[in-house]
Amino acid sequence: MSMKDFLSEIISRTRDEQSKLAETLTAGSNVNSFEDYQRLVGRFEGFKAVQDIINEILREDEEDDL
Repeated sequence: MSMKDFLSEIISRTRDEQSKLAETLTAGSNVNSFEDYQRLVGRFEGFKAVQDIINEILREDEEDDL
């Protein structure tokens, strides 16, 4: 597996986790307090940050190949 494939797999899995978290948040399941809500939103934002970082690395790698 190449590094690009590896990073693409990480992006795919973090998107899946984000989708699950979004469903949890909108359904209100496992959200019993404001602290639970904050924790889940923090996880969601963390996954987004990871995706942004990886996408930036992939863009830089593509630019280096040019």
